[in-house]
Amino acid sequence: MALVSQLRRLEMFCAVVDEGGVTRAAEHFHVAQPWVSAQLRTLEKSVGAPLFVREGRRNVLTEAGRRFYAWATEVLASAAQAQRDIDDLTSGAAGTLAVATSMAIGTYLIPPLMTDLRRERAGAEITISISEPAVAMRRVETGEVDFAVTTWLDEVPPSGVRSEKLWDEPIVLCAAPDGPPADDVVDLADVVGLPLVGVPAGVAIERVLDRQLRAAGLTTPSYVIRLGHAEALKRAVADNGWVCFAPLYCVADDVAAGRLRAVPVRGAELVETIGLFSRDTTWFSPLQRAAMDTLRSTAARKRRPGRGPDGP
Repeated sequence: MALVSQLRRLEMFCAVVDEGGVTRAAEHFHVAQPWVSAQLRTLEKSVGAPLFVREGRRNVLTEAGRRFYAWATEVLASAAQAQRDIDDLTSGAAGTLAVATSMAIGTYLIPPLMTDLRRERAGAEITISISEPAVAMRRVETGEVDFAVTTWLDEVPPSGVRSEKLWDEPIVLCAAPDGPPADDVVDLADVVGLPLVGVPAGVAIERVLDRQLRAAGLTTPSYVIRLGHAEALKRAVADNGWVCFAPLYCVADDVAAGRLRAVPVRGAELVETIGLFSRDTTWFSPLQRAAMDTLRSTAARKRRPGRGPDGP
């Protein structure tokens, strides 16, 4: 409250200088002239020097008054900027957001959502980092990031981390346009006879896929090569006539462009569940809440009956 009163006095003082007198300053603020004069006397008492001298019918700044005016205008400008910054933070138009993701999710799914959010909020500072889900979880636990979006592994999250399933993404068999399999649909049992490209053993998507294939009755397939990034897998498939399992969101653009085929697998419903992991707290900034709301609204849209896996 004291700060507000001091800023108000500074505004009165600058108005007297800018408007050319106490009377016009009082009219500008819709207050009585004696009240403005009282504010000036309080300022002069605080400064310990006269800010104005009388020359005829005019109040003229003293040397101390000129220096004080220069300082006061800077303070008022800084205060106005600070208030704008606070308003932006309160509305979510500014602030910081740090998100940890797993590899494919952080490459294909999350960037478009967060860039849309950034376009709506000119002052926002958004950082998306990529790591394995376990590393992303630790970063949430320690507060290094605000939340993580990774492959769901049905594991108990660390203490202090809240988990939430968002939506399921279909996993398809990705093939070259002219490569095997010859048909547009392949039986699960026939996958073992195809030249399959895999991801490194133990990574999240490999664990998810292996568990689902085993549940469907298919033993762990043999891989012609294991590659650590979806772009490398897709290129290996396109260049060599091989195949690979991949979440549909990784290959959707390539399929649409005719560079690859997405081949449904008969006999197994393969999915990657997308999970949201956040700090177990009741407070998030408006920007952080907006980002999580974006993910939840995307999940609701993808779960809506009658929509395809990549529906709007």
